[in-house]
Amino acid sequence: MKRYWLFPVAIILIMLACWLSFNLIRHGGAGNKELHENPESPGMKAAEYGSGTLPIKIFTDSGKSSENYLSPLYEVNVHQDIVYASKKNETDAAEPLTLDLYEPVEGGTAPRPVFIFIHGGGYKEGVKEDAGEISMELARRGYAVLSMNYRLKSVPFANFQKTLSDAYEDIMDVITWVRLNEKTYSLNSGRIALGGDSAGGYLAINFANEYLKQDPSFVKPIFALIDLYGGTLESEAHPNLPPVLMIHGTNDAMIPYEQSVVLASNLDRAGIYNNLFTMEGVGHDYKDPRYFSEITETTAYFLWNVMGNPEHEWLPKYTGIVAASGDRIDISLPERYVHHTVNRAIRVTLPEGWELGEQTDQAVLSLQLPSGLQRGNRHVHIALEEYGEEGLQEFGLSVNVVDPIRVGYETYFSRNEQLIKTRLQLTNQSNRDYRGLVRIEYSTYTKKEQCSFSRRVDLLEPGQSIVMDIPELAGGKRLLSVFDASGGIMQKTESQASVLVVPKLKQEIRIDGRLKDWSDASAAAFQVNEQRMKDWTGMEDLSATGTISWDQKNLYLGLQVADDVHRQTDEGGEIWRGDGVQIGIGIANDDGSVPQQYHEFGLAMQDEAHLTKWRWIAPRGFGAGEPESLDFAVRRSEDAGITFYEAAIPWTELIQDSELIHPGLKLKFSLLVNDNDGAGRKGWLEYNSGIGTSKDANLFGDIFLME
Repeated sequence: MKRYWLFPVAIILIMLACWLSFNLIRHGGAGNKELHENPESPGMKAAEYGSGTLPIKIFTDSGKSSENYLSPLYEVNVHQDIVYASKKNETDAAEPLTLDLYEPVEGGTAPRPVFIFIHGGGYKEGVKEDAGEISMELARRGYAVLSMNYRLKSVPFANFQKTLSDAYEDIMDVITWVRLNEKTYSLNSGRIALGGDSAGGYLAINFANEYLKQDPSFVKPIFALIDLYGGTLESEAHPNLPPVLMIHGTNDAMIPYEQSVVLASNLDRAGIYNNLFTMEGVGHDYKDPRYFSEITETTAYFLWNVMGNPEHEWLPKYTGIVAASGDRIDISLPERYVHHTVNRAIRVTLPEGWELGEQTDQAVLSLQLPSGLQRGNRHVHIALEEYGEEGLQEFGLSVNVVDPIRVGYETYFSRNEQLIKTRLQLTNQSNRDYRGLVRIEYSTYTKKEQCSFSRRVDLLEPGQSIVMDIPELAGGKRLLSVFDASGGIMQKTESQASVLVVPKLKQEIRIDGRLKDWSDASAAAFQVNEQRMKDWTGMEDLSATGTISWDQKNLYLGLQVADDVHRQTDEGGEIWRGDGVQIGIGIANDDGSVPQQYHEFGLAMQDEAHLTKWRWIAPRGFGAGEPESLDFAVRRSEDAGITFYEAAIPWTELIQDSELIHPGLKLKFSLLVNDNDGAGRKGWLEYNSGIGTSKDANLFGDIFLME
């Protein structure tokens, strides 16, 4: 007997089994209520909503996984000084225009996406090597990075349209070079990101916007723009403008942070996908060590997201997130994720120890960070997948984990007590109330033993700050320990104070470049040892020590520089290109805070022993140019490989009313020593920052004039 009736029964049973299996998966299943950390068999967790459930698969990343274009996987070959064009410059001479290509080694034969970086410098200075660090980091992640020189102008704003048109033409030539050399270097000429810092950021975004109107096919390969504090978009945003990542510091004194805020708002109104990454408390410097790693990660994730998601509805609101250890963070899901969760799951890959938080909104994914995390970047990947399908719609986020409590120190002189004190500011960066005890360990110039200061905090709400007074100078290495209400340690934060207590001169110093008078003089000594150089070979290559003192007429500076080769062929405002010294000095406000205006001087001796001095930056009432009354001498000992600098800077060159000079006066101070061995500026050594990579007095150190 033929049993045809078995076939429909079998089909019904199979369909029933599939339905049961699907619902067990969708709703968690009896044996699947806990999250598993094994990526091979991820657990499911169903978050309940008023209208149903959202299935979420959790994967744990132990930190060993890697992803092309996100992880630093590659060694890098640097091809320097490739000539991409030759054009007439402002002197009507033919100028060979060069680029450096940062090429990832190995990794297959597939053409690599290209990142073109345009350096800053106000359209009149700067070189392609300035972008060496960021170019190397992006190349290590798999991009072929081109850092380009372009035609500069001695007075760029005299004819700004000509400045722009020449630079735009140079950018076009680089893109053309990519097309012509795509097979030679395995470049993907159809996938180009364009970016730069300061003037370079301005050129990148305005070039793309302008040529979308003039020649849209030429700029069609540009899939993303990276604008590092470039400022404004000069005309209305074209509707096809690629996604834009803006990066800007809140303390930028050269291009106000508000310009990027306005730009982001204008891009929003035009429907252009964009992110604004804010560097809190940072000036005109994306290389600031507090943020450089985070900028690299955020840029990599932004590029990865937009490269893989051409439709903006699949992209997250932010690529970079800041969170304190122990916080809960809420991630707004892209619009398409919210509308396409029927019969699909959200797949979330988290760092080890992170957990899914309570889900209260279908458009928001809540994550719980563990307490006690070390500062640094972590990564979260979120994907929308169909059950049984391999294909994923995915995006990634860079999460910068910060300390729950941010600390700030401000030294000041109390006239009433006639001593140097320290103002301590604590800010709650977490999204939870803080109660507990803080302790700071430090050294001070009046005591030999280590000192400490403790204070209990009754309540510090999220975002709130409190100020405490430490009754002395908290100097040297500062260690902040933060304890919770039960006495458990929450965080430890170290910082180094740069404070010089400068005694008043007791005998006259003769400014002759010999430094002999300093041996018996009252002075404060310092080491210039922060190295910012390419191919530094040791102390003989470049090292320096300094001394500083004062009297009622002058601020005195002595400097001994070990330098194997002395080269200085420039003069006036260009002396920064060769061997010489740059000095930043500002008169602090009465409360000890950083002044808005300051001076930047330069001292140099040309190869023919001609002396040159210059002032690049001047407060109101002072002029840029040669500071006439500044007295200085430079002497070179070729046999010893040592250059001696000596200077007397009159107070009349620093402050309008020299009667304000008194014991206890606080100055902000920075100094760098440039090095040029004959093949261009190699870099510099610095005592404090705020001159070389940015112009930011917030990075200067402190000087107190004392009897």
